[in-house]
Amino acid sequence: EGFIRTIDLQYLPASATTAAKGGLTGSTSNTNTKTQNQKHTQVTLETLSLHPLVFSVQGFLSEHECDFIQTQATPTLQYSKVTLKDADQDKKDSEFRTSQSTFLVSKHQPSSILTDIDDRTASLVRIPVNHQEHVQVLRYGHLEKYDAHHDYFDPAHYQNDAQTLTHIQNGARNRLATVFWYLSDIPTNGGGGETIFPRYNKAPVPTSYSDCTKHPYPVLKVKPQRGKVIVFYSLQADGKPDPYSLHGACPVLDPNSVKWAANKWVWNQPIANHG
Repeated sequence: EGFIRTIDLQYLPASATTAAKGGLTGSTSNTNTKTQNQKHTQVTLETLSLHPLVFSVQGFLSEHECDFIQTQATPTLQYSKVTLKDADQDKKDSEFRTSQSTFLVSKHQPSSILTDIDDRTASLVRIPVNHQEHVQVLRYGHLEKYDAHHDYFDPAHYQNDAQTLTHIQNGARNRLATVFWYLSDIPTNGGGGETIFPRYNKAPVPTSYSDCTKHPYPVLKVKPQRGKVIVFYSLQADGKPDPYSLHGACPVLDPNSVKWAANKWVWNQPIANHG
């Protein structure tokens, strides 16, 4: 933990990919086109935790990209839904999650900004773009939150949900990693809105999944910082779910602040809804 290094993300933006297809495969002109149009983004990667595995990535998103995503998402925001486990079918989504959210389809946007970020994300996690879900954009107002949860799907908890079981192929397919984008700042002192990992450093299962303030063991809290992303892994190296990846969104405590964020779920296999 605490290891910091600077890396250069190299990727070919969507517009350049389209242009390159006009040349012959393997031709010198095609190769030159790709080389000339290749983009570079230098980011600072810091290891925040080993259990669960969490990285902070500074400089991943530009100010313009943060603004663009918020603008495109605003017209279609709705109160967020939850894929309820079998034991929670009688509960309301708002008991767990009170944010607003929407999904943006990269290829339907008026510019290549999102497709460029998709490619940058693939370069960051070293997993092809077709493993990514559409980006989910999130808006948290005053006191809005999301209780601690896992991003992976444990088939044991969805035995009565045939659609989810089919989608995850009874556990063979699952969310491998989450790339979480911070699109706005929240005041550092008392502003709330942190991403919390209550099982940091292999801590026991918490007694409360909604309380961000009282924990008998040290927890990891990541403060929203515009343009930064964090990467955390839901599956272990052997493909099994990582129970320590439990995480949540603490309430926004500053009444004058809005937390804008977004996430890319990256799967361990290609998924059908990419694009």
